[in-house]
Amino acid sequence: MTDNLPDRMLRLMSDGHWHNASELIECISHRFSATMYVLRKQGYQFEKRRLNGKQHEYRLLRNGTNKA
Repeated sequence: MTDNLPDRMLRLMSDGHWHNASELIECISHRFSATMYVLRKQGYQFEKRRLNGKQHEYRLLRNGTNKA
C-alpha cells in the first residue's frame, strides 16, 4: 500500500475534528491545499473556518454534512 498525500490526509481528517494549518503542514505537506483540491475533485468536501487573523482550521465533511 502506498502512502500518498491524499490517503494520508483522509486518514488524518477522517476523525471529523478540526485541524489547523500548522498540523496539516506537519503531517501532509506545506501544499496541503493542493491535496485538498485533488480530494475535492474526487467528491470529498472540506469545511474551513477562521480562527484569529489569518489562521484557519479545516475538517472533512462526512456525506456532505458537518456531522461526525
